[in-house]
Amino acid sequence: MTSPRDTQHVMQFQRQAQLDEKVALLRRSLNEASHVPGYFYASQEIYELEKELIFMRDWLPIAREEEFPEVGDFRTYRILDEPIVVTRNQQRQLQAFANRCAHRGVAVAQGNGNAHEFECPYHGWLYDLDGKLIGAPYMDQADGFDKSSCRLKPIHLGTWQGWVFVSFAVDPIAFKDHIAPYEKEFGFLNQGQLKLADKLVVEVNCNWKFPVENLMDNYHSRILHRKTIGPTMGVERFKGVRSGALAFTAYYPAKPMNREGKTLFGIMPGVKDHEGMDETFAVSAHVAPWMHLFARCDNVHPFIMEPLGVGRVRITCFQLFPEEWQQQADFREKLAHYNEFTLAVVNEDASVMESLHDACTSPRYEPGRMARLELGVWNLINYNVDRVLGLGETRLYE
Repeated sequence: MTSPRDTQHVMQFQRQAQLDEKVALLRRSLNEASHVPGYFYASQEIYELEKELIFMRDWLPIAREEEFPEVGDFRTYRILDEPIVVTRNQQRQLQAFANRCAHRGVAVAQGNGNAHEFECPYHGWLYDLDGKLIGAPYMDQADGFDKSSCRLKPIHLGTWQGWVFVSFAVDPIAFKDHIAPYEKEFGFLNQGQLKLADKLVVEVNCNWKFPVENLMDNYHSRILHRKTIGPTMGVERFKGVRSGALAFTAYYPAKPMNREGKTLFGIMPGVKDHEGMDETFAVSAHVAPWMHLFARCDNVHPFIMEPLGVGRVRITCFQLFPEEWQQQADFREKLAHYNEFTLAVVNEDASVMESLHDACTSPRYEPGRMARLELGVWNLINYNVDRVLGLGETRLYE
């Protein structure tokens, strides 16, 4: 297959997809629109385009700052086949680098841990916590080799409200500009004052866009989730048009995320101090490209949908609670109620996500019409199709 980095090939493929009459049906108004053809989910070519045109350009949330409490703490990641390492340096700043030795590309770090420096296990090249080369055996005999100009390749990193973002772009949009609309819309949640209590991880055999779209879908809640969150959730959540916060954010009444439907802790300060918010507070919002923010009155539990290939995705739920609540003697016991209920909801979704992907692999699959309750899905699919087909990059938030 020709690489999507071949500009001519990319443009040819984009033109072919634009001419697809079934794609054109998506571009209609919601009451006339249909879903996109299956190849948008099952095609390796589309997936490669998404990697280059979306994931290698955007700011990607990957971790929480509190996962790196001490100098030298590090974690390794593999994001769409790109290995990176994130660490806290001597100045207590977070840094991100390609996890590839500048000599032969061997990984210099494995897993998670704490280190004073990173050593390539192949030839012993040594790097400090800023990624600078501080040792290279026998290279003093290599004519013209300048150790001071050799290092682990830096990856752009930004932090917001305790979240760690990275960007693979050579020249990404300034992080402060990228994050400004999210801070304006969700800053009151004070996520920087919350701490990570747990991470729930589920891998599903489906394209990454299915769970992302699913979390914008009002249509399924009272059907698929009739045993969990369905009975307490209204169907009229997402409102507005294709751009601006209302297209991708919904505030609505809902119960805390446990079987009892009652908070086991109280109301978080950020919610309590926000006018008109009480125990029924809930917010749901897409944070492009792979995060979905969820909050209730007593916790924030965002999801990250990380592609592992064209037909597999890792879904991670970050359970955030005020730090003082986590000091309670029975906190872990109470947390278990939230974890169990959240996983029950995720597993309900996962069963359908795999069936959706299976349908899209069939050449006989015919996409159906959209319902009025799929406004959020229509907004999001149009946004991603715009980007992949080079039809413009409408910002999600104004």
